[in-house]
Amino acid sequence: MSIVAIKKRSVSDEVFEQIKQQIISGHWAAGDKIPSEMELARMFDVSRVSIREAIHRLVGMGVLYVRRGEGTYVSEIFPKDYFNTLLPILMVERTNLIEMLEFRSILEVQTIKLACRRADQDDIDRLEKTVANMKMNRGDNIKFAAEDLNFHLYLALATNNSVIVKVNAILHDMLKTAMEEVVELTGFDEGIYYHKKILDAVRNRDEEAAAELMSEHIEVTVKKIKEHHKIEL
Repeated sequence: MSIVAIKKRSVSDEVFEQIKQQIISGHWAAGDKIPSEMELARMFDVSRVSIREAIHRLVGMGVLYVRRGEGTYVSEIFPKDYFNTLLPILMVERTNLIEMLEFRSILEVQTIKLACRRADQDDIDRLEKTVANMKMNRGDNIKFAAEDLNFHLYLALATNNSVIVKVNAILHDMLKTAMEEVVELTGFDEGIYYHKKILDAVRNRDEEAAAELMSEHIEVTVKKIKEHHKIEL
């Protein structure tokens, strides 16, 4: 297996990975209360926003849970090898990009309908910030691709369905490198166009428009990849 260059990641992704490792290593065991957002922000030397995003993602995956007025805890039903046992389920024989995008089309068209029904203002704010970041990072494949993936993860979080969040989190990790190729082939303007339209549909609670846009967005992406690699349409 060839070694690839380490890519720059967002601060919240770095926080997510380190918290995940603290749990996998047993440093924070099942049932333990983890440090507060303020304490973690001081420990990581990052903003509370980055801490909150990482924690929200882990809560959505069922790894952490929040007790109102008390703090955030490691799930007591959390198996130590959770991440190691989940990943191989979808990584059998190294699933290719087209197959993953086809799966995303099936999953995300229904996901976005649920997100339209359940998204609260915090969810909308996260999606708006991500679209703004995509515009700001036009021209940078790595950062743009990371924000693209975050947008889809935040849609999953908006469903408040832990299974959808877990599957999307796995896809998020699997697609990190591949998304840079997708951005290179589809361009920045097209990505911004679809994500902005999808955000508007979620904001307006328009399930049918959101689902149609998501389906079209992924279909156009798959078509361009097939054309580039001369795969029969």
